[in-house]
Amino acid sequence: MNLHQLRIFCTIVEEGSFRQAAEKLFLSQPSVSQQVAALEKSYDVRLFERKGRSVSLTPEGRALHVLASDLLRQADEIPARFRDMRALRSGRLEIGVSPFAGFYILPKALVGFRENFPAVSISVTSGNTTEILRDLKRGNVEMVILGKSFPFSRDPALTYRSLGEDRLVLAAPQGHPWASTGQASFTDAERRTLIRFAGDCPLATYVDEFLLRNRIVFGEQVETDEIELAKNLAEAGVGVLITSSLSVQGSIASGRLAPVMLEGMDDMSWEIQCVYSSSKGLSYPGWEMAKRLETTCRELLH
Repeated sequence: MNLHQLRIFCTIVEEGSFRQAAEKLFLSQPSVSQQVAALEKSYDVRLFERKGRSVSLTPEGRALHVLASDLLRQADEIPARFRDMRALRSGRLEIGVSPFAGFYILPKALVGFRENFPAVSISVTSGNTTEILRDLKRGNVEMVILGKSFPFSRDPALTYRSLGEDRLVLAAPQGHPWASTGQASFTDAERRTLIRFAGDCPLATYVDEFLLRNRIVFGEQVETDEIELAKNLAEAGVGVLITSSLSVQGSIASGRLAPVMLEGMDDMSWEIQCVYSSSKGLSYPGWEMAKRLETTCRELLH
């Protein structure tokens, strides 16, 4: 049994005779008869009652006609549906990322995404939280990836999809007194230098609130608004750094920085989120990207 035989069978039913079916399909009548005979033999049934030049369906023929008609309809829809699927897998996906949340998750997520969506053009815009959320509301990007400390306010016009929870870590360079002991104290902070994130950065605000709440005062502070520069300064021995664990995973694994315990930091974490317009939702590529980001985040933060 094949689709060609089923199409001949259904055409005979529609036309009412072998001869008219043969004419419609541009086949010879003997060829049509042979295909029907092969179909009947494959199921060991009779499909037609022949009365002169006219034919009628047997009970088995009626049952097969119902199934074959539906199967042929679905087969005929394949080209159009396939074109629609190709259209869904093309286009442009615009993403806004904040330095901490996006820089370390998006590159890894993009590798797998590009394998399944090679025809989708990707545009990535970086900026602080205020800037990328403004771009989202203006329609300049479809989604943004950012980090928010707990608790945080939500804009009712936006949908916030949690990708994972990233813990904050105090990292000290090799040779630093805290690196050798793995412990830091509030009082000893007065003799140490903190590399602090400046500008409109939720992480900077979160860290400042923690230091103020615990009355921790560092002797000196070096400010920068660049995450990679802050990490390089710490690795060079300029000072210690309180940052996202994602941002220093490589440095800690290689031994360039060491994690340090500080009282009160155990419960310090922030949520990494994919945010998009509630009214517009996400395109098919955007939805698949969000799932890929969630998987990547889970792998990195396990």
